[in-house]
Amino acid sequence: MPNNPNNHAQTTRNASAGDRRGKRLVALRAWWSTTWQEGGVLHRRWEELRLVRENGWHDMANWIKVTLALLGVCAAIILMDTAGGVLGTALDKLTAATATTRAATASSTGLWNVIDTPVRAYITTHSTGLAISASTVYALWQLAGLAGFIGGFLRSTAARLAWITWGVATIGAVWSATPATGRPIAVAITAVGWALASMLALRGLSLRPVIYNVPPAFQPNVEIRPEIHILAQPASLDNIRFFRP
Repeated sequence: MPNNPNNHAQTTRNASAGDRRGKRLVALRAWWSTTWQEGGVLHRRWEELRLVRENGWHDMANWIKVTLALLGVCAAIILMDTAGGVLGTALDKLTAATATTRAATASSTGLWNVIDTPVRAYITTHSTGLAISASTVYALWQLAGLAGFIGGFLRSTAARLAWITWGVATIGAVWSATPATGRPIAVAITAVGWALASMLALRGLSLRPVIYNVPPAFQPNVEIRPEIHILAQPASLDNIRFFRP
């Protein structure tokens, strides 16, 4: 049976590919072994994780701090989303049980719609001609409020400024997009809701000047003794008096 050149070439290519895969596996095993040796990348990371309890927050590695901070933010977002659903359900039951007016018989999203609907309308009206859609602007508005709230709760000055700016802008949007007949009530509901949320976002903030009466670290021991020292005066004819018997 004559030899087929195509089969021989295919066999050569398969062998070359197998050699390359074998070399890559060998290099990967060598790299893995090197990283776990003393002083290697994975060995150092493992040692940093192992010493977290001993080092504490201030002395632990920065990458661990960043990871824990991101996990905390994600957990806070999930908890806030869950708390929002629970709070909405509770408001729904409360308003259904105690309402006596037609406005109070609305669903749990009624109060939020007083704020959300004018904001959506304002964004839709004023985002015409922008390079991004109105839905993107609305998502950025929500993200800015959430970031300002979380950062303000963590006592970040920049986040608190962003939270205050976001609240003022939201109240202005509600005032502009709400019909004139319901404008005062809508603005009042928005302001009250923002103020209640600010109790957490601006916690610990005070307008009083803070005065720190901290004694210095080094206090010299000074001893005060009230004493009178009279300097001796040289004798002369002016200050000598002669007494005669």
